[in-house]
Order: sequence, then structure tokens, then C-alpha cells
Amino acid sequence: HNAGLVSTLEELALHQEELQSIGSIIGRTCGKTLKILLLQNNVIERMIRSELKYFKSLEYLNLALNNIHCIEQGSLSGMECLRKLDMTLNFIDLDCLETSIDELGRCSSLQELFLIGNPCMGALDLDSDSLPEQSKGWPGCRAYVIAQLPNLHYLDGQEIKRSERISASQQLPVLMAQLRELAQQRAEKRQQQQLNQNNETSSSYISDEAKTQHNPETRTKISNESYEQKMAKDKQASENTVKHKGEKEWEEEHKDAVAVEKARALEDKKNPSRKETIKQCNQGKYNFWFEEERSKTGVETLILRVDVPKHLSTSLIDVDIHPNHVVVVIKNKILRLILPVEVSLRGAVARRSAASGNLEVVMPKMDPNEIIVGLSDSRTKNSKASTSSRSKSATKSVLTRKRENLGKQMMEEISNIVSSKGKGTVRQVDDVSEQQ
Repeated sequence: HNAGLVSTLEELALHQEELQSIGSIIGRTCGKTLKILLLQNNVIERMIRSELKYFKSLEYLNLALNNIHCIEQGSLSGMECLRKLDMTLNFIDLDCLETSIDELGRCSSLQELFLIGNPCMGALDLDSDSLPEQSKGWPGCRAYVIAQLPNLHYLDGQEIKRSERISASQQLPVLMAQLRELAQQRAEKRQQQQLNQNNETSSSYISDEAKTQHNPETRTKISNESYEQKMAKDKQASENTVKHKGEKEWEEEHKDAVAVEKARALEDKKNPSRKETIKQCNQGKYNFWFEEERSKTGVETLILRVDVPKHLSTSLIDVDIHPNHVVVVIKNKILRLILPVEVSLRGAVARRSAASGNLEVVMPKMDPNEIIVGLSDSRTKNSKASTSSRSKSATKSVLTRKRENLGKQMMEEISNIVSSKGKGTVRQVDDVSEQQ
């Protein structure tokens, strides 16, 4: 979305992410351009100015289904363009209602507000007798909010009419006195509940059979448990998936394998008796073969060719040449081979073919006159090719001579026939002989 650019986002949805706070990262990265921020169904507990001051262009903020109990003073001071605020099903009670509404009054651009489901406003069905007393809320809450927020056009999805606003303004002094009395009672009741909770042993998890209540503590416990289950599931899924190694991981493993092989070679130097017990191995199962060749300078060499993948990085190949054996480490796989002849380390070269990517290890022989039986020799191939070409040319010359002799005999016989009958010419006979 948005071509992967975060700094120019205009809408961001982070609902059901078990967030416990808004944080300042969102505001610092895309707060200047963000217009819609959806944070519903999390466990956010506070609205702090230091986290919301970056959203200068925000028009719609959804904080429904969180654990917010108060809109703190100065929290919305930096949100100059806020038009819609959804605080449905939070925990704003009567003891924090006056502070919350005073802060909303400073936001002059606010036109639509949702407070339904909070303890101060009550549930949706306010006229139902089946609802408990605490779910009905304060009957004068709507009128108090309308009187305190003159720029508000909609409250809980219902349009505010002019007659309703006039009536609420006339009731405001009585409503304020009633609110402060109820707020004091609610504060005392909250303190008593906190004392009772401190005396009880609280657990970070809730059993499946236990009855739960709709309060911030219960929602936080359920959120923590859900988050840990999700993390355990993701961890198990990541362990079951095949992890592909990157180039850095391969290089580290390759360096470790080279270090082990060098340590083994150092031990061989200290203990000469171990040189006789060198074991060949081909851990990577690479194809390899030996060849003999005479270089341009006339030096007899032994060549080891290894079929290496063409696009394999050369940094993952390490060659260690010894007089009697050679060690090639390819992508942390060891290829250790005993040489058929003793070689000289001076002038030895390791290179790769640009066409096929194969590895070539060129090692000068210690004894140039020593011949290895069973190896392919480039000189033998060249001599065989020259011998076959000479035999082909000799065969061709013999056939040519036979054809010329046969043509001469036919010419003599036909000329005798023509001379006896007195008809025809030798030129015509040439044509006939060519056709035949």
C-alpha cells in the first residue's frame, strides 16, 4: 500500500493488535499527513499529549473498545483538524467526565462524538428495565455534553437539534451541581473497590471457568494471554518453516570449516606420522577428475578439475595444496584428495573457468618424467587427433590415385573403339567418363 511509503500515509488501521499505548512512533513517522487513525479494540489506557501532539492533520480518531477512563488535560491540544472522535465502550465515568469534556471543549473543530457504552453515558438501550443500574449511566449526561460543546453536531450518531441545545444550556447549572455530587460518590466507591482488589490475590491469567467482568484489569489480562498464545503459535510456525541461509551465514560457516581444516593441517605438520593416514572425503559430492598437461613454458603439470556451480561466489571456495594431497573447501563442504604424484607448491595456481565456473587447480610435478597411468592427457588427445587426420588424408590420396588410374584405363579403351569405327571424339568420351 502507498508504494511502501510510511511518511505520506493518510489512513492507518491498527485495530485488534493488543496495543497498550499509542506511542510516539506513529506520530513521528506519518503524523503530519495522517488523516484517519483506527485504534479500536486494543487495551490503550491513556491519551497522552506527548503521543498525540504530532497528529496535526488528523480528522478522525477511533479509540473504541479500549481501557481509557479519562481524556487527560492537554491531550488534544495539538489536534487542530479533529472532526470525529469515537470513544465507544471505554471506561469514562462520572468522576472523570468534567475533565474529559473540558478538554474536548478546547478542540474547536470537533463536530461528531461517540460516548455510548461508557459508564457515564450508559448502554444503548437506556429505557430497558432489564439493565442493571450501573449500565444505565447518568440520565443528564447527554444534555451536559451538548451544553458544554457548542460546536458539536452529532452525539452518539444522533443529530443535535436547536431545541435540544437550548434546553441543555438552560439545565447546565443544575447538571453541573448534580455531576459534581455524583462524581464525589463515584470517586469514593472507586477507592473502596481498589482496596478490595489489593486484598485479593490477583493472577495474570483468567481460568476458563471463572466469571469475568467488563473492566480494564480483566481486559488487560485477556489481552496478555491472547498475545502470548499468538506469539507461541508464531514461534512454533517459524520453527517448522525451512530457513534459507543468506550469503553472510554461508560465509561464516565456510570460515569455520576452513579454520577446522587448517587446524587439522597444523596437527599433521607437528605429527609427521599422521600424514600417512590422510583420509579422502567428498562431503559435497562434487564431480572431479585429474588431467596431465604440459604448460606453454614446457612444465609438466597435474591438473585437478572440480565441477563447481557456475554462479557460486568465489568467496565460498578455499584451496590448500600440499605435496601429497590437496584440500578444497566449497561452501563449507570439504573435498580432500590424495594426489597421484608428488607436486611442487611453487607455481601452483587455482583458478575458475569463466564459461563453466569449474575450478582448476594447476600443480607442477615434482618429477617431470613421472608418468601416471589411467589419467587423460591433453597431449595424447592432440596426438590422436593429428594421427587420425593424417590417416584420413592418406586414405583420401589413395582413393584419388585409384580413381585417376581407372579413368586413364577407360580413356584408352574407349579411344581404341572410336578409332576403329571412325566416329566420335575424345572430348565426348571425357564427358561420358565424367558422367559415369
